[in-house]
Amino acid sequence: MTLRDLARPLLVLLLLAAIGAGLLRVVEIRTDMADFLPPARTTEAAFLLSELREGAASTLLLAGMEGAPEEDLARLSRAVGEALRASGRFAFVGNGAESLSEEEQAFLFRYRYLLSPAVAPGLFETPALRAKLEALLDGLRSAASPVLARLGFADPVGAFISLLQGWLGSSRVELRSGAWFAGGEGPPRALLIARSRAAATDVEAQRVAAETLRDAFAAANPGPARLLLSGPGVFAAEAAASVRADVERVSILSGVLLIGFLLWRYRSPAMLLLAAVPLLAATLAGAVAVWLAFGRVQGAALGFGATMLGVVVDYPILLLTARRPDETPGEAARRIWPTLRLAAGAAALGLTAMVASGFPGLAQLGLFGAAGLLVGGAVTRWVLPSLVPRAAAPARRLPHGLSAALAWIAGRRLAAGLIVAAAAGWLAFAGPPAWEDDVARLSPVPEAPRRLDAELRAQLGAPDTRHLIALRGATEDEVLRAAERVAGSLGPLLSDGRLTGLDLPSRYLPSAATQAARAAALPPADTLRARLSEAAAGLPFRPTAFDPFLTAVEESRTLPPLTAAGLGEAPLLAARLSPLLSRRGEAWSGLGVLSGVGDLQAVRDAVAGLRDPGILFVDVKGETEGMIAATTRGALLWCGVGALGVVVLLTLGLGRGGLGAGLWAIAPIAGAVLVTLAALSALGERLTPFHLAALLLMAGVGMDYALFLGRPEQGEEADRTRAAVLTCAVATLLTFGLLALCETPVLRGIGLTVSLGVAAAFGLALALSSRSRAT
Repeated sequence: MTLRDLARPLLVLLLLAAIGAGLLRVVEIRTDMADFLPPARTTEAAFLLSELREGAASTLLLAGMEGAPEEDLARLSRAVGEALRASGRFAFVGNGAESLSEEEQAFLFRYRYLLSPAVAPGLFETPALRAKLEALLDGLRSAASPVLARLGFADPVGAFISLLQGWLGSSRVELRSGAWFAGGEGPPRALLIARSRAAATDVEAQRVAAETLRDAFAAANPGPARLLLSGPGVFAAEAAASVRADVERVSILSGVLLIGFLLWRYRSPAMLLLAAVPLLAATLAGAVAVWLAFGRVQGAALGFGATMLGVVVDYPILLLTARRPDETPGEAARRIWPTLRLAAGAAALGLTAMVASGFPGLAQLGLFGAAGLLVGGAVTRWVLPSLVPRAAAPARRLPHGLSAALAWIAGRRLAAGLIVAAAAGWLAFAGPPAWEDDVARLSPVPEAPRRLDAELRAQLGAPDTRHLIALRGATEDEVLRAAERVAGSLGPLLSDGRLTGLDLPSRYLPSAATQAARAAALPPADTLRARLSEAAAGLPFRPTAFDPFLTAVEESRTLPPLTAAGLGEAPLLAARLSPLLSRRGEAWSGLGVLSGVGDLQAVRDAVAGLRDPGILFVDVKGETEGMIAATTRGALLWCGVGALGVVVLLTLGLGRGGLGAGLWAIAPIAGAVLVTLAALSALGERLTPFHLAALLLMAGVGMDYALFLGRPEQGEEADRTRAAVLTCAVATLLTFGLLALCETPVLRGIGLTVSLGVAAAFGLALALSSRSRAT
């Protein structure tokens, strides 16, 4: 092997790499995982997908800081909050650092009578005022005296205290040392909540937001304190990191094993370079096809598509291994081309299910793979022969025992039939693998971080989205009015325990009409003064003690309604409202979060009874399961269409045999699918759309085996073909099979499915081939 022999394929690879580098400069690579969300088939599903893409609740970061004294944690919280606000990456940061300022207290106190649900006409009647004054007097004699001395005379009816209690709801936030802390027993834990400006499905932007928070914590000299971080964006970033770590680990291991295996088979580094030429060309072709069709390339589709195109490595292996001793590479390419083009065309056609799936991401993946397979086959036929050195040694012969074993298996059609019958019998007895409809089980995020997320949500009162109320309106106030209608409709369910919790944006910001009604319920100054004087008769209060109260009520009667835009001075209120009310383009969207739904049908009926198209009840789990089920049915339908197309293509391509030849060629693939499904069922695996993609990949690989082993060959030529196909199978198992060792459920499922399927496809294709003797 000369340097020139290495130079030619190396130069071609460098040229392809340069083209790829130039392509990356002009092609938009998206990291938005919204491309892999299923299409919405109901109004509820459309809302759910919108929330996943743009919802404020999906962009929350929840942080806890613990492991240090309370004063140090408060300092850390303030420093981190300031750094996050200064970064410009967050639409909102709440940590209580501003909650105790005089400005905020004055702001909220000023609007208390418009915001508090306690305000009603009866609250300012003489009997009610008398009861409040007596309670105030009792409180001044108790341990609560400092608080009442500060607030009681300006707000003897307790509207402000009632307002704060309503906002805190089920959360356990306490204000200490100028920061939010988790209430209850145990070591102190400072709390912080932030909302990223980035889209929820932009994994890279969410990762940067999480890293910004971690960097701010590290820069604040935390000492022994530790940071606890959670939220959808953190989960997405950790999931991506987990997948990336798995892929990198498996890629290194499989790469080393594959290179070692191919060097053993071909005894030449040049052969490795030759095998890489069609693969790189196929990858570039797939990227260009997707770019031309979609105007951009999904990053995940690029990564998984390049992995799927590992099938293309089969083509140079078949050329280099099946070449006869007296053949030139060009002659060998011409001889195998009819079978190779049929295999590539059938595998590309089998990807119809992905192209027509309705998922933009999967459609890109299908087009990427189909274009790559066709170009990879073409490069193997017309480019690769000119790069193969004339003096290239043939592939190493298989050990005699292995070659004899392969020859012995060939033609054992009864054994193949028995294996397939056993698989079919198992599926009939035990049933096929169940479809996985719980998205949480597919998550690579371990259980412990999910428990932490639930804990931080409970402490901060952040929304936990299991059952939702979707609120839509042209204006902010229209959404708030709809929220108030929902509160009225679901109120009886809260009273009788069929619903234990309800969080709505109107809980924190009433509609303009409600605020106006509360202002109208406030009596004029003279009337209130007379009632207050009568109520205070006989009580030891100075005549002027409640002048601040009278002034505040009179001012509240003419205050303009408070809106979301006016909450810059109220971070506590903004923190509660931010995930539940947001602007979407020219319209507004609201979110109601339900907890403890004991009677799901009653909730549905109550919401439906409002007869408002802008109010929608969403069962997140039910809608998710419905989307997955509908998408799976559609994908299975298109798989059937793709399989039918493959049969037609094989029938036309195989010539004389007609339909029978086409069905016989596809028989090993169909049998391998049955065997794989039976094995997955026996192992207790639950199927996902990713298993379906893996089955399509296996079918594409198995098509090579079935077509090449199905050719009528004898003697050494049959030996070479079997050796070539075995080399392809081993290469595929080394490339994809190791994915079965990954910790990520999706990758493990793909690896397990491909490993089982490839082994079954090779064995069945060999057993159904013509019998011949090893030589």
